[in-house]
Amino acid sequence: RDVLDLWRELTSEKSIRHADYIGEPARFAAYLRYFLPWNVVRLIPILAQLEIHLSDGSKLLDIGSGPLTLPIALWIARPELRDTPLHVLCVDRVRRIVDTGADILNALALRSGKKLAWKLETARAAFPGLTPELDTKGPFDLVSAANVFNESFWKSKDTLTSRAETLAGQLSGLMSPAARVLVVEPGDPRSGAMLAALREAFILRGGAALAPCPHQSACPMPGAFLSAAFRRDAHESDDRPLSRAEALKAARRAAARFKPPITPVITAKGRSKAPWCHFVIDHSAAPERLVTFSESTGLPKDRLVASWLFLRAPGASSTPEASDDLCTRSVMLISDAFRLPEGRAGRYACTKTGYTLARGSLADLPSGSLAVLDKAVPPASSERDPKSSAVIVEAYSDAIPVAPLPQKHPAARQTPPQKRPQAPRRPDPGPRGSDARRERTGLAERSPYARAKKRRDPPRPKRSS
Repeated sequence: RDVLDLWRELTSEKSIRHADYIGEPARFAAYLRYFLPWNVVRLIPILAQLEIHLSDGSKLLDIGSGPLTLPIALWIARPELRDTPLHVLCVDRVRRIVDTGADILNALALRSGKKLAWKLETARAAFPGLTPELDTKGPFDLVSAANVFNESFWKSKDTLTSRAETLAGQLSGLMSPAARVLVVEPGDPRSGAMLAALREAFILRGGAALAPCPHQSACPMPGAFLSAAFRRDAHESDDRPLSRAEALKAARRAAARFKPPITPVITAKGRSKAPWCHFVIDHSAAPERLVTFSESTGLPKDRLVASWLFLRAPGASSTPEASDDLCTRSVMLISDAFRLPEGRAGRYACTKTGYTLARGSLADLPSGSLAVLDKAVPPASSERDPKSSAVIVEAYSDAIPVAPLPQKHPAARQTPPQKRPQAPRRPDPGPRGSDARRERTGLAERSPYARAKKRRDPPRPKRSS
């Protein structure tokens, strides 16, 4: 019951949940026994594939750490970092949940036969108003936040762009010149739009999106976010009102002068709702006890979805020659596999060209796979999908096993409709009135609720007929 109550507060009842909900005993226990292990299962595949370069003495800041969900997942996913003396600072609004997470992480290290080599430090602080004592411990080499900003990002009434620029500036102030930032959020549309805006804010500041994005152009799956690559002034600023013809001419002149700060790409067309970037994560490594407990609560986890970003700090050095060549040949598979009209499998993907429909062997790769082609991806002028306007990329490889699509059950053969038997005519209701109705229906022996129900009498013929 406590797990279900907390699940409702985290999903459909966010407006009535207060900031320090995790400090309540029932929420505290429910989070530790259900949400913490499932979040760890979701974070492990993400952390295992990232190029996280941490050495002796590197500093890691985990914002909104809760029960140290991300440090626990990092310790499990990256065994090579277990003996590295890292300085891990975990902050949260509730001190009790952070201390409990530290006990869990120390217990994991002891069960492996070694003492925790990380210098673990916990503190009670809220982002962005971190205490001055924490500000003196930076800058940090890795700043992480899991399931944090989706709870506070939407409280402001500013535009998505303004909120993202503010958040990017706050995160950049905590990072060293060569630092990385990892943000993981639920795979819902609001989180997808938030991360698309944050990604663009970092790129415009001079940073870069290292993963899962295969390029640095505008996001082709931004959800509700409108990129700066497609925003422009409709007409020149003028005090006098413009006629329709003058406004069209001014719009054309503005479009001719328009130079977007970020390269535009192909986006999805013909959809009432723009797609957002989110990935399906393999959850086969979840313990059997966790799966059984989840089924008993009525919340079985048959699908794990997440939206995430791995960003480079503004001003860090990079090798554009190698990265540009790799970007032109990279395909990031995003959606589930679906059946195309011709019977083959397809997946929506992200490339430097933009919104892409992957066919052939590419569609047999799971969601979140990065495929590198032998040649550059097709340009925007190449063949397009008539339904979504996505650029079609088709590639084949003998090394990729064919993933069978779920077969649809054949439609049952329809039987000819039979004539419904006509209901017998109702008997004459007899005399009308409350006493007569009470005698016919026996309402005196039924509940008070039944007395209040309106009885439906057969329709009476009109006078004109």
